[in-house]
Amino acid sequence: MMKTVKFNEEEVELLIAIYEDELKEAEIYMDKLTQTLGKLKKQAEIAVRESAPAGKKRGRKPKKQLQAPKPAKQGKKRGRKKKVVVASLPEPVKAEKKKKVIKKKRARKPAKRVVSKPAVQKATKVEAPAPAEEKQG
Repeated sequence: MMKTVKFNEEEVELLIAIYEDELKEAEIYMDKLTQTLGKLKKQAEIAVRESAPAGKKRGRKPKKQLQAPKPAKQGKKRGRKKKVVVASLPEPVKAEKKKKVIKKKRARKPAKRVVSKPAVQKATKVEAPAPAEEKQG
């Protein structure tokens, strides 16, 4: 079950006033941001207009207009060629086919039963107490 918090009327009015102030400040901040973005946009447009070329360019003329790039050719690799090492292999020896030897299955021996034997105790001599002499008295 969720806990509830109860406010009296004064606290509720105070909270409403605080949140309304925060909302006004946020709206003012958003207005300032839109104004600065508008100014930056205008400045960017002016900068683009000013940077447009006026008159003839100096230097070489481009050979062709910009075209889609051509796929690169698969040319020869540069640098030294790697040495190819050819190891002399001995002639392969033909392996003789071995005949399969079928082993005879042996019958299993019956398992030995282990029977525990009762432990044998050595008989110890227990001397009977000597007959007590009768005391007179």
